[in-house]
Amino acid sequence: MPLSAVGVNLALACVESAFFGIFFVLAATSLAVLVVRHGGSRGSTPNANAKALQSAAHERIWMSPLFVGTVILLMTVTAHWIITVRRLFEAFLYNYYGEAQTYFLTVEAPTQVAGAAFVIASVIVGDIILTYRIWVVWDRRWPLIVFPALCTLGYVAMGTSVVQLFAVYSSGESLFVHAAQRRIITTAALTLTTNIYGTASIAYRIWTSNRAMKHENTLPGMGLTEALVIFIESAALYTSWTLFFLVSYSANSILEAFAFHCIPAATGISFMLIIVRVGLGFHWSPAAGDGTGTLPSAVPRKPPPPRQEGGTYPLRMISLNVTRTVERETDFALRREPEKGDVDGDLV
Repeated sequence: MPLSAVGVNLALACVESAFFGIFFVLAATSLAVLVVRHGGSRGSTPNANAKALQSAAHERIWMSPLFVGTVILLMTVTAHWIITVRRLFEAFLYNYYGEAQTYFLTVEAPTQVAGAAFVIASVIVGDIILTYRIWVVWDRRWPLIVFPALCTLGYVAMGTSVVQLFAVYSSGESLFVHAAQRRIITTAALTLTTNIYGTASIAYRIWTSNRAMKHENTLPGMGLTEALVIFIESAALYTSWTLFFLVSYSANSILEAFAFHCIPAATGISFMLIIVRVGLGFHWSPAAGDGTGTLPSAVPRKPPPPRQEGGTYPLRMISLNVTRTVERETDFALRREPEKGDVDGDLV
C-alpha cells in the first residue's frame, strides 16, 4: 500500500505527541535540577555570602548555556507541536486548501512555513549545544570547535533561505523539484556534518579515557552502562534522526515530512538527556572519567616495617605533598575555573 500524505501526517501527529510528552518531562526535570543545583552551589564553599556577592554577576542561572538552551528548546519544540496539532484541524475541519491530501502537500501554507521555521530554530539550538559539549568534553580546547561552529553558521544562513523558499513557493509545485532539493539537501548536510563530528569526537573522547582507566585498573571491558553514556553524551539520537531525514528526502519519499517535523522533538529529547545527566552530576568530564562520580585517588602504600623488640614500630617522619586538580562541570557559568586543593601533611 503506497504512503499518502494524510497517513504520514496522522502518524506524525501521534509520534510527535509522544515525543513531546517525553521531552516535556525531561525539560521540566532539567530545569528543576539546574535551578536546585545552582541555588545550592553558592553555599557549598566557605564564606559563601562573600563569594556570592563577588561572583553574583557570573553565577546567575540564566548565564548557564544549558539552562538557556533548555528554555529555548522548550519554546521551539512546544510551538512546533502546537502547529502540528493545528494543521490536523485545518486539514480535516476547515479545509482551507480543499482536501486534506492537498493541504498537507501545500508547501506555501502559513502553518507549513511556520513549522519549518521552528524546525530550523530547534536544529540551530541543538547544534550550538552539541558544539558546547564538544568544548566541555575536550577540556575547553577552542580549536576543536572551529569546524562545527563554521558548519552551524552555514546552517543558519541556509536554514533561513529554506524558510524563505517555502514562503514564496509556487502553488502546486512539488517539494522535490531540483532547485528546492539543492538548498534543502545542502542545509541538511551541514547539520549532519556537525552531528557526525560531534558524535564521533565525544564518543572517541569518552571511549579512550575509559579504556585508559580500565587498563590501569584492570577493569572489565565496555558494558551496557558505558555504551548508554556514550550514546547520550554524543547526541547519537539527534544524529540518527537527522540522517533519517536526509536519506528519506534524497529518496523523494513522502516520509521526509514525518522525519522533518519530528526533528524538534528528537533534538529536544537528545539534549534533555544530556542536561539531566549534567544536572544530576552523572556526566562525563575530563576529571570525572566515565561519569559515574569522582573517586578519591589512592596512594600506594608500602608494606609496614618489621616490628622492633617490645612490639612497637620504629617512628619515621614522612613528608607528603599531594596536589590534586578536580574539575566539576556544573554548567552554571562559563567562567568557572578548575578547583585546586593542596594538602601538605606529616605522617608519623
